[in-house]
Amino acid sequence: MRLTTSARGSRSRRAGGWHLGAALLALAWLVASCAPSAAPAPAASPSGTTGSAAAAANGPAAASGPAAAVPTAPPAPVHLVTNWTAVSGSQSGIWMTYEAGLFQEQGLDVDLVNIASTSRAIQSMVAGEVQMGSLDPAATVEASLNGADLWMLFASVNRLVFSIMTQPTIRQPEDLRGKTLGITRFGSSTHTAALVALQMWGLKPDQDVSLRQLQEVPAILAGMQAGQIDAGAVSPPTNTQARQAGYYELINLATQGPEYPSVAVGGPKSWVDANQDVVRRFARAYVQGIQRFKSDKPWAIEVYRKYLKVDDPAVLDDTYAQFSNYFPLPPYVSEAGMARLLEDMAKDEPRLVGRKPSEWIDSHYVRELEQSGAIPPASLSH
Repeated sequence: MRLTTSARGSRSRRAGGWHLGAALLALAWLVASCAPSAAPAPAASPSGTTGSAAAAANGPAAASGPAAAVPTAPPAPVHLVTNWTAVSGSQSGIWMTYEAGLFQEQGLDVDLVNIASTSRAIQSMVAGEVQMGSLDPAATVEASLNGADLWMLFASVNRLVFSIMTQPTIRQPEDLRGKTLGITRFGSSTHTAALVALQMWGLKPDQDVSLRQLQEVPAILAGMQAGQIDAGAVSPPTNTQARQAGYYELINLATQGPEYPSVAVGGPKSWVDANQDVVRRFARAYVQGIQRFKSDKPWAIEVYRKYLKVDDPAVLDDTYAQFSNYFPLPPYVSEAGMARLLEDMAKDEPRLVGRKPSEWIDSHYVRELEQSGAIPPASLSH
């Protein structure tokens, strides 16, 4: 299955807050209610999985004795569609896992697709076209208010690995008043990063600073070069390229901003809860993918070269240096950061007052892997 990326809809704007078009989500939700759900995965562990990892995935071990020695056929591959959203190192976990063949090792036949922006990817999830993929936490929370219940299961990054790059003449946040700041789309992680930065500076989007959608992160730099925008929210490698081109880094949110989950991996609650064995396989593969990413720089650089379409060794090296430090192991979605996000969103959305991170985060798959010993102790730092 190959998805088109023509799904319409984005976060609408209001008073500097987060808001996803409710009508479009409601329509997608109706489509999903009529669509067949993916078949649950077989209960057996994938071929090659042994010991405590298999126990974590499949419950108690099979009974011992003569019958246990009879070889059994490996489970049939389970097909699922997984999405990545942006030309950014924030997608490293999914890219590395896929390119290393780790999904396949876990008995998953993954169709990897690219739908730019979480707001559009969520519509595909709700419609039953995508089962797992990258999610912007803010867009995920807002979509849930309109009926699209999603679980965030694994962290990509728990910080906003974005820089606000500006034209060389803009050196202070106040210089942004009356100017235009580029993002990819409303409902994307670049949008969240822009909102957080503006909030830190006491500036209001669409009042003090205009936000302009430019679809892709590289297009934001191109827009600055063409003089179409005054600033942009960009992630590696684009922030590195912008610095090389002489643009000014007004803030690096990864180092100067708050702990704030910017990209997570998850899927629809109904599908996740009905396919827990598949999710456990996905979790094992994803953790192994991050381990390979952190330990095999030359290979990871080549994966970056493919997906980022960048050949500059300095840019690739800097992108790796940034993201290899920010991908957490174990990949827990930060509950402290999520609480901060909910507090910020509640200022514009009363329905979020008093809500808890646990309503959107399901950490038990990561916890099972950690307790099974599948994540080496040396990798336990964030």
